Amino acid sequence: MDVLSAMSVFVRVVDLKSFSLAATEIGISSSSVSKQVSQLEKHVGAKLLQRTTRRLFVTDVGAAYYEKCQTILEEVEEAENLVSQLQGKPRGILRITCNMTFGQMQLSKAIPEFMDKHPDVQVDITLDDRAPDLIRDGFDMAIRIADPQLPDSSMIAREISKIPMYICATPSYLETNGHPACAEALKEHNCIVFVYAANANQWTLERNGKRCTVSVNGDLKANNSLVVRESVLQHRGIANLADFVISRFVKSGDLVQVFPDHQPELLSIFVVYPDRKYTSPKVSAFIDFFREWLERNHKEDLWAE
Repeated sequence: MDVLSAMSVFVRVVDLKSFSLAATEIGISSSSVSKQVSQLEKHVGAKLLQRTTRRLFVTDVGAAYYEKCQTILEEVEEAENLVSQLQGKPRGILRITCNMTFGQMQLSKAIPEFMDKHPDVQVDITLDDRAPDLIRDGFDMAIRIADPQLPDSSMIAREISKIPMYICATPSYLETNGHPACAEALKEHNCIVFVYAANANQWTLERNGKRCTVSVNGDLKANNSLVVRESVLQHRGIANLADFVISRFVKSGDLVQVFPDHQPELLSIFVVYPDRKYTSPKVSAFIDFFREWLERNHKEDLWAE
């Protein structure tokens, strides 16, 4: 039995609270997962997990052993990262999580170029508008928009770019409902809100160095900015959306900026990754690449779909 491999399997079973989910993630059969855990229990001479038809329980011994396994596996990973750093070549599987819209519209365009530059790196992307636990869920890094909301000091967040936000609507909506003369006038309009944005109902405008924040409301909230954009395109209201989500519709005239003489609010793009003594070359390589990619494509005005 490969003890380290069995430890890794055991940790994923505990993290996911499921043999079948662990098997799917690792890419082996449920029976193989069960066999490795059983062999590990035999090896340590203690029952680590208890299963019923509906639930999986970690024994007291299993909980203590789980904590030690996590430490050991992290130290093994750091040792491997040290070797990789000394060799200086990114390799292995890079697991990234990112929010849905940014992942579909931007990250998906960057990944092929990154893989061409680093053929020894395989990329595994999960798109999710919620913020998963990177360590528990086995991710190397996350790409997050605005506040990275770090749960503790075991994570590092690095800002790599900024995204302008624009308050927009269709010409038809503004003709029918009137053009807001100032930020306060937004209170009289149907404002469609992207709920995962920081301070989703608080929109900020700046003009000549003066900032104004207004509370907005409307008949639709959504956890996906493409849903918000589609509602705006159907003349249902006003939204505050990122440049890369709306730019081609502004260029075509389907959408217009409601306050074109105001400075756009800027949202930050962060990469978040576990704080390790030795950062993996594949993580460092991607951070450097993606920062440069965003700068290059933003300058070339290629943010549209």
